Amino acid sequence: MQKVVYSSAEHKSIVDVYVTMCKQFVQEVSTKAKYHSYIDVLSTLVDYHNGYGEGVRENNFYDWIMILPINTAVMTNGYFAALETKRNAAVLRAYRVVLEQMLQETVSKLDLLQPTNE
Repeated sequence: MQKVVYSSAEHKSIVDVYVTMCKQFVQEVSTKAKYHSYIDVLSTLVDYHNGYGEGVRENNFYDWIMILPINTAVMTNGYFAALETKRNAAVLRAYRVVLEQMLQETVSKLDLLQPTNE
């Protein structure tokens, strides 16, 4: 996966905690092949995040810093929905609750960030 571009060390630490937790939860409930497919899609999100701002109408700092956590949340919830069976439903639902809470905290922290150049 391509290296993620961050606005600051604080931005990196906030987003990394959330994305790492998503990856860990997905890895716990996935086969190796499905986990690699998940990482491939995450890599596409990283490419989009890193390239944001190159378009004429893409220049909002706050839109950019929210790309990874919001899109990773949507992707992970969709992945869990596709994996859900009667046997793993309780675990996946618990993961969704934890990740939803973490997403709210992540977004709140990111909302307080100011544009910087480190």
